[in-house]
Amino acid sequence: MKLYIRYILPLFLVLGTLTGCTDDLSDEINDNTDSTVRRTVLVYMVAENSLSTAAESDLNELAYAAGRNMIPEDCNILVYCDNASQPAVKLYNKLGASTWKTYTERNSADSTVMLATLKEMVKNYPSDHYALVLWSHGSGWAPMEKTKEELLKEYQESQSSGARQARAFGIDNGNNSGANGPYQMNISSVKWVLNKLGVHMDYILWDACLMQGIETAYELRHQADWIIGAPTETPGNGAPYHTAAKGLCDADMEAIIKAYTDYYNNSSQYLRNFPLSCIKTSELDALAKATAPLVKKYFADKDATPEGVATAQVYSPREFIVGPDSKGNYGAIAPIPYDISSVMGKILTEEEYDNWRPLLDKAVPYKTMPTQSEPWASMYTTKTNEHRTLTDKEHYSGVSMNVPESDYDVYIVKIGDKEGKIYLLWNTYFKKMSWWKAGGWSQSGWNKDE
Repeated sequence: MKLYIRYILPLFLVLGTLTGCTDDLSDEINDNTDSTVRRTVLVYMVAENSLSTAAESDLNELAYAAGRNMIPEDCNILVYCDNASQPAVKLYNKLGASTWKTYTERNSADSTVMLATLKEMVKNYPSDHYALVLWSHGSGWAPMEKTKEELLKEYQESQSSGARQARAFGIDNGNNSGANGPYQMNISSVKWVLNKLGVHMDYILWDACLMQGIETAYELRHQADWIIGAPTETPGNGAPYHTAAKGLCDADMEAIIKAYTDYYNNSSQYLRNFPLSCIKTSELDALAKATAPLVKKYFADKDATPEGVATAQVYSPREFIVGPDSKGNYGAIAPIPYDISSVMGKILTEEEYDNWRPLLDKAVPYKTMPTQSEPWASMYTTKTNEHRTLTDKEHYSGVSMNVPESDYDVYIVKIGDKEGKIYLLWNTYFKKMSWWKAGGWSQSGWNKDE
């Protein structure tokens, strides 16, 4: 999930918002576009959760940008925001900022709602090009904490429909407040939405934590030319939309990453130094083809993980919520996100790595390099810097990968003389990801049945 840090916007920014943004409380569509524009950036903000205030800050930044001609005149930034107030679509462009449409209370983490909303936005704002920002909490490709019964039900439902699953992106609490839970969606659901929408995106920007993984990127490789995100937790206030607006509208990958990192690196130290990368999706199939035989070779035995994995770069620790709760359940956040290049660099021969790495560099041409002296933004403030710092600069890539573990389906927790089970089903779900086959895992020892 995003790290939630509240900060006070500068007075000039707030004043800019007050003079540049109006609220239209009508449910009628006010289509104020007369012609097709060069690009529309669609922003889908699932913020009816603990990030509700942070969403308001980002809307303020967009209003500031619109009020000061920071958005190119042939572009629109169209934002659907469902926070603790009324869900609405807001328009930011050369004319300023305005509310285009409002809605009654709805579950914005339901993929059918997401599809209907994006369809409406695309239909009423025609563009030569589109891009998509997905804004909310995130946990990567894997399921969030669930009971055994909930996970099994979702898994069974996923076999027949991609429309209603609760996994890894977005939290909608269903009651217009700043609390988290219970509704989420998974990566398969996002893919389902974009397939049904039928609009190819110039890029997808994950303004959410832990989303820049090879599994997620490969799943969405046909939906966008580029995928931007962080393999770690990110600051709760998200991208600096006032300084990034032009890069977003121009689909300038370097400019987007620079605006994001420059803003936070000039902010407080706690928010500094987190990694960002940009994946060129057209290069992912070649990378998968090169990766598959290596995974097959080095992970041939599921009971003997290669020794080098233990020393590979970790972007965030796997965290368990100590329990049990009132229902006797224990919780877990997400599987360990390793740096893909660090894992490969630790287990391959020098020749194998030298042949493989150029394919990764083609797939990830833009990335920031965190310093080794500072921890990056993390919600795990009680943990040591071991999981929040750059430990393998030599092999760093800015993209995470999953390495299966034997306890990733059912984890046994012992607290004193009490024992509890965490039903994760991470390995089970991993087998449904496209990367399972493409990346060679289906040919490895992990293809064995328990």
